[in-house]
Amino acid sequence: MPRPHIEVVLAAHVVPEGLREAVRQTGASASFRPFPEVLRRGLSTAADAVVIVVPEDMRELNRPLRVLFDRLADEPRATLVLKPGGGLVPKLAHPQVVPITFGCGTGAAELSARLATMVEMRASLRSLHQGMLANRRSEESATRRFTNQLRLASQVQRELIPETLPTIGPVSFSAVFRPVDFVSGDIYDVHRLDEAHLAIALADATGHGIPAALLTVFIKRALRGKEIENGHYRILRPDEVLARLNEDLLDADFSDCAFVAATYGVLNVETLELSLARGGSPYPILRRADGTLEFLRPPGGVLGVTPDATFACDTVQLQPGDELLICSDGLEKVVLPQMPVRGLAEVFARAATAVAGQAAVEQPSEDTVADLFGDGVSGGEDPEPALALAGVASAPGGNGNGNGHRLASAKCRAKAPGPSTGQPCHPHALTPERALLASDWCNTLRESGVQAALNHLSMRYDMLRRMGHPLDDLTALALRVRA
Repeated sequence: MPRPHIEVVLAAHVVPEGLREAVRQTGASASFRPFPEVLRRGLSTAADAVVIVVPEDMRELNRPLRVLFDRLADEPRATLVLKPGGGLVPKLAHPQVVPITFGCGTGAAELSARLATMVEMRASLRSLHQGMLANRRSEESATRRFTNQLRLASQVQRELIPETLPTIGPVSFSAVFRPVDFVSGDIYDVHRLDEAHLAIALADATGHGIPAALLTVFIKRALRGKEIENGHYRILRPDEVLARLNEDLLDADFSDCAFVAATYGVLNVETLELSLARGGSPYPILRRADGTLEFLRPPGGVLGVTPDATFACDTVQLQPGDELLICSDGLEKVVLPQMPVRGLAEVFARAATAVAGQAAVEQPSEDTVADLFGDGVSGGEDPEPALALAGVASAPGGNGNGNGHRLASAKCRAKAPGPSTGQPCHPHALTPERALLASDWCNTLRESGVQAALNHLSMRYDMLRRMGHPLDDLTALALRVRA
């Protein structure tokens, strides 16, 4: 059996009384090296235990000692830190894998017993350290395998979305797809239903990562826009497609209570008539050829929650030069990374008070609407969209006065602050939609069109990601009718 070895590191000029005798009593060999040399060249790999002798005033040694302790973590040995005259030694932070004792008596008998115990610990420490390294290598290997699986899952998911978007007649498409992780809970699709009709879909499953990505595979299969029977087919209305997806989600009974927000449309490429339904997703933005922006607002809640849910379907006539943008809810964190909560709370309170005070009035007056939401939205034009912009919803599917279903294709005529108007938005109109209209990104959309807005969106997402800003999966799908 090899003779044990104890390395003594001298940061003080005096060797403690009894240390040499204690080493002799343990039957170990010993080497005495100055502290600067050990810092420069490192500890001997042959040492079974380490003794560090420090001066009475060791404040200047605190940092170098921590460096030495960190090096010991690579090959842990039991370590004793003591002063030549004995007494208390202040404890210093050190890796948990290195057993360190701070201070003890300097008598030969006490030191001998302590050194013998430290030497005996060497075999156990080596075994534990090797086990820890093996576990670390195993974890790293498992991490690499998991990362490779995620990359493969990402590749598979990207094969579910169109590699190239079609251009059919005057209609063309473009998209931005930015997952937070390797895989995303977002999915979009554009495909032909027949020679005249295109299906347009964008869905956002709850959560992130693999569970949400797996749900997008289910969504892709469930979004069936055409029904074939006995050699004949029928193109389903968008509201019917969402209602069927809602029932499919409920029938699947996913254990994680999966919810989905979706927008689905059918475009007749010959007449440019677009039928659109949405369930819980952000309002699509229609940009007319003259730069006017409209939020399309067919009512509908998220899918996978309520059985027999119904969804409204609206028809919009597109014209040459018109553009449509459909986005997932990741848009808000990119365009509006900081929403003033106090201002938002104020507008909710003011709007609720105004509505409660006018319960007997069928529609708010023009002055009231202008006072609440700024001069950019007139009460005489369409009060309900203004209230919706402020977070006050009318009855589901209604128009605020009991006339049944109506899509509020609200023309958002309020101009964003900037050189064109010189007027800031009303301080109380800090709703997400109004804040979105006032953003630089929306100015780009209004003035330069959807392709410039997508480029802006993509660059801003990448910039915020590099800055470490918390983001969600972002998907934006744009349709353009050539002028």
